[in-house]
Amino acid sequence: MNNVPQEKKDSVTKTLAIIGFISAILFTVYLAVQIVSFMPAAFNSLASIADSVYNYREDQTLTVATKNSVINTGEAFTITWTQMNRPGTYSFSYTCTEGASLEARDSSGDIVSVNCDTSLSLGEATSLDVILTSEKKRFVDVPFTVVFTPQNKADESVRAQSKVTIVNASIPTTVATVATPETETDTMAKDTEVDRRASPTDTTQLVAGAPETVRQIIYAIPQSDPNGDVDLQVTFLGVGELKGSTFIREASIDKDKQGAFQFEVKNIGTKTAEVWSYEAKLPSGITYDAGAQKPLKPAEKAVITIGFEGLTQTGRTSFGVDVSAKGDINTKNNSFTWVVEITN
Repeated sequence: MNNVPQEKKDSVTKTLAIIGFISAILFTVYLAVQIVSFMPAAFNSLASIADSVYNYREDQTLTVATKNSVINTGEAFTITWTQMNRPGTYSFSYTCTEGASLEARDSSGDIVSVNCDTSLSLGEATSLDVILTSEKKRFVDVPFTVVFTPQNKADESVRAQSKVTIVNASIPTTVATVATPETETDTMAKDTEVDRRASPTDTTQLVAGAPETVRQIIYAIPQSDPNGDVDLQVTFLGVGELKGSTFIREASIDKDKQGAFQFEVKNIGTKTAEVWSYEAKLPSGITYDAGAQKPLKPAEKAVITIGFEGLTQTGRTSFGVDVSAKGDINTKNNSFTWVVEITN
């Protein structure tokens, strides 16, 4: 009699267990169906985000820059531009300008003459070393263009334009001016022209024709500010051959001749560089330590030519200079590296 209720209890418990097990299976199946239906939407979302990021990178702006916007004729300088975030190549060209010509280092490292309005292919390079010269005008603006061509032909090319001003101080200005005394704060020699056709007190009639001019060079001694800053700037000028004491600029160096390169060190700060020196890495692989140099006042510069021999191999090789000065506030403009072709 007492076993009957216990058997009923066991039967009910088993029934409830079976019902619970079946419910758990059904709930698991329901969750699996919901997850499977959610996955495509999740993948679509991730794909959309990735596509947005890719498109954002593709729309990057191409910009070009130069260290200085005003360059002396024959002075080497570097043009840099943005590295685009997609596969492609770059090219360079400059606008035809009267009296202006350009040499550049191509993608193989050779120095070549570049015709105006002609594209120079640069591969994946993001900088270009150039030398611009002006032969007819004292001041001339030379516009140039860098073009990025995407590897995907369906995409459009991107271009950026800029310009530099070339100064040839050996060419007189076209307008005659009267020389005036310079103040002590002037730190550079200045060319002036005096029109000798007439003076303010001249009462004779002027005769038409080209004015006769006399060049006067007025010098002012640079002044050092004891509370100012030293800032030495080194600029590569050219490479070539040294004949006696004469430097002849060439595109390459003959290994059987005395090679040379020339550079300029200028104090663009406001305080005299009392202690400075430079170290040169020569194309022959030798490092030359020049030791202490003469002080450089503000706006003063030293043009240095280094001759060398002992070249044994042909092909491209690098060289450069590193300048150091006590108290120099800007070391980013204290060095340069260049590549030159050594030939037989």
